[in-house]
Amino acid sequence: MTDSIYDQLNANGTVGKQRVVETFSGDSLDTDRWHTQQIVATCTFAPADSVDGGLLISTDAGGGSPSAYLSFNDVCQYNPLGFRFISTCKKGSDNNVGIKAGIGSDDSSATPAHNSLMTAGSLVSYRALATKDGSTGTQTNSDVAVSSTEFVYDIVGNGSSNILSLDGVTKVTKTTNLPTAKCQPLLYIQSRSTSAVKTWNCKYMECYNT
Repeated sequence: MTDSIYDQLNANGTVGKQRVVETFSGDSLDTDRWHTQQIVATCTFAPADSVDGGLLISTDAGGGSPSAYLSFNDVCQYNPLGFRFISTCKKGSDNNVGIKAGIGSDDSSATPAHNSLMTAGSLVSYRALATKDGSTGTQTNSDVAVSSTEFVYDIVGNGSSNILSLDGVTKVTKTTNLPTAKCQPLLYIQSRSTSAVKTWNCKYMECYNT
């Protein structure tokens, strides 16, 4: 007999913890789950009309560095002292864009007060792990160059460190400026220029308490 998904994810006799899995399938974004928070100008979050495109995240071509978050509207169900965030994404070919994905305590600004985020974009040459502890934010680069190739990233937090793995290989371990407030999943985009629409795709996201 095949075990239920619950049984496959949890050891016998244990109570499952908070978990969200999103494949961004279908013809519209699930707005009962997700909230689009515009920071500057207008950005869109909609299913891509392409094979395995997942969610297409786009800025407009207007001025003022358009930026926005996809979030849980500040409903924070995830423990920064014991969490895992996994996603598959692909940045658009235009390098004048910044993307972030992971967990954060709020979606009101480009840098949540508490966060642990994979970052990639024109301000850094390498994919990186950024964290903030409520007052101080720092970033540590990996040795993987920013590109438009698809990759899987994995952030694990255990209270003493946050670890970023890329395509199954550990690349960054941070032990300073770690988040301590409860958090929500976040996907973020920001245009670094006004010349054209900027995009990235996310086709899988999973976040859970450990």
